[in-house]
Amino acid sequence: MPAYITAMGRFLPGEPVPNEEVEDYIGSVGRASSELREQTLANCGIKSRHYAIDKQHKTLFSNTDMAVAAIRQAVDRSDITLDDIDLIAAATAIPDLIAPGIASAIHGELGSPPCEIVTTHGICSTGMMALKNAYLQVAAGEKKNAVVSASELASRFMRSERFADVRPVSDDGAIAMEMAFLRYMLSDGAGAAVVQDRPAADGVSLRIDWISLTSYANTEKTCMYMGSADNSAEQTWWDYPSAAEAAADGALALRQNLGLLPHLVRLGVKEYQRLLDEGRFDPDELAWFPAHYSSERMKSMVLKEIERKKVRGPSPEKWYSNLPRVGNMGSASIYVILEEMLSEGLVSPGDKLLVMVPESGRFAVSFAHLTAVSAGEV
Repeated sequence: MPAYITAMGRFLPGEPVPNEEVEDYIGSVGRASSELREQTLANCGIKSRHYAIDKQHKTLFSNTDMAVAAIRQAVDRSDITLDDIDLIAAATAIPDLIAPGIASAIHGELGSPPCEIVTTHGICSTGMMALKNAYLQVAAGEKKNAVVSASELASRFMRSERFADVRPVSDDGAIAMEMAFLRYMLSDGAGAAVVQDRPAADGVSLRIDWISLTSYANTEKTCMYMGSADNSAEQTWWDYPSAAEAAADGALALRQNLGLLPHLVRLGVKEYQRLLDEGRFDPDELAWFPAHYSSERMKSMVLKEIERKKVRGPSPEKWYSNLPRVGNMGSASIYVILEEMLSEGLVSPGDKLLVMVPESGRFAVSFAHLTAVSAGEV
């Protein structure tokens, strides 16, 4: 049985924050903080982003709040109501609470009737995990519909006071580059989708043809992590005498090993080539290649790797990203990308889309093949 994305929603908190105002919201950390900001933003290509905190560092919208707002908009745009929801699948990297899962919090805030819930946890690919869960349940006839959300609230743990007591890692008092640069890379927001067993009565729906998720954690080292100062399972933040000691040691800071990022580029192209060789899609038939990536530099690296390996890649004009305008929202980014494409009428019936979401956590790569259909089509 086919499954379709029939409506999408998004929530971007506050007004767009331009590059020159970033530190007005998250503050400055370390002697060379502003210099690092300029270098990081020049490389990633982000011009503005959204924050769920204000300039006094007060949280205005929780992670749950943003997910609920995106879901409500998606449901309002569909032909179902909150009372009709069969499944809530929710994704995030860092929820408001350690437990219970964010899907429970979302269900509680929605106030919808009893239904099945699922929380997926990870980094960027967790949004695709949630979507695949919903897709398979609807395609199997287990559920008639599902709402799926992905939401991230990075600014709350990137505020300068979170680093005030972190022990410096260099003589000049600077914190590690692997945690410092992420403060300028990540932003806040949420996206949501309604998945049903039939296309929408009006407008364009996206038939989910397949979703592929592949982890390479069996061969790759952890690149992005939080909860340990040295990526050690033997000394996590739980093992310190107190949370304050863990924070001072940097165990509660999100880190990314920049030296490992080229691995993600190679694995992304490798996975793309595997699916191509299996005949899962035809690059020449693709109308769009919506892609989540953390910087425009990463896109250039992927295109160079495709050329180096002589792979039939999607032409550059088919790529679609809104990274410069809305920033990097991790798992929520691909939802906001697709919502924008549909809202702006960029997708027409018959268009084929190949969605790509790589993750640098311990390296996972997700792809989805979608076909745009009009009302009544299958």
